[in-house]
Amino acid sequence: MALIYSLHSEILKLFYKRATHIVLFLILVFQTFLANIGASQIVSVGIHATPETNPELAEAIPPIEFLGFDVTLFGVFIMIILGSIYGAEEYKCSAIRTSLLSITNRSTFLVSKTLVWLVFSFFISFLSIFLTINMTHYVLGQDGLLLFSLNGTVWFYIFLASIAWTLLGLLAYIMALTFKTAIVPLLFLLPQVYNLGTFLANYISVAKFLPVALGQGLIATSPQILEHNSLQNILFLLYWNFSFLALAIYRLLKSDIGGGE
Repeated sequence: MALIYSLHSEILKLFYKRATHIVLFLILVFQTFLANIGASQIVSVGIHATPETNPELAEAIPPIEFLGFDVTLFGVFIMIILGSIYGAEEYKCSAIRTSLLSITNRSTFLVSKTLVWLVFSFFISFLSIFLTINMTHYVLGQDGLLLFSLNGTVWFYIFLASIAWTLLGLLAYIMALTFKTAIVPLLFLLPQVYNLGTFLANYISVAKFLPVALGQGLIATSPQILEHNSLQNILFLLYWNFSFLALAIYRLLKSDIGGGE
């Protein structure tokens, strides 16, 4: 019962926060708007355009299954910020102390928070990416795929991108809980979003295992991106998450913040 009560409490807190409403607007509305702009540019040059037919292009337009996924990189940025903010908010105004007065088991408390965030972030990630890809093909018109049904390959790519969003947002959330501040995950993850991880991976082989590089390797922006083992990327992202979750549980059990054990 303690876990159920905790889950219910966390769901209510999540959905009534203003930050949630802002993020939903950004990834459900604004990102879809960006997809409209991106697809319109593709239509203007032609879906089969190449640098030979259009000198303004640096490379050929990707195959149709990959169109629209470049826009979803915007959502990675938003999910990291959202996870960092929510994770750190528990330590503001003694919110975590108040929560532990009603949920005395600290491990149950932390697991429930993680589960709620995991389900919530995957749901909004999948929905946002689904809308983004459909907007892309809507603008492409007859050159695009059939709306909503798409095809099996695109559905798989949507699933992979949703996992990337979810696990990166979850990592930011857990890191903020672990270090009691949003600064640590923001400083660690956001520079990687701005191609720092990709830059380092070109010179240092171990840098390809940084979280954002792993996550971006799951987003089908081009055929070359998915040449690597997607399952390996997911497993390494899970390793990052479980490592910091274990540290978060340890620090919560050892810290003197009131509540139970």
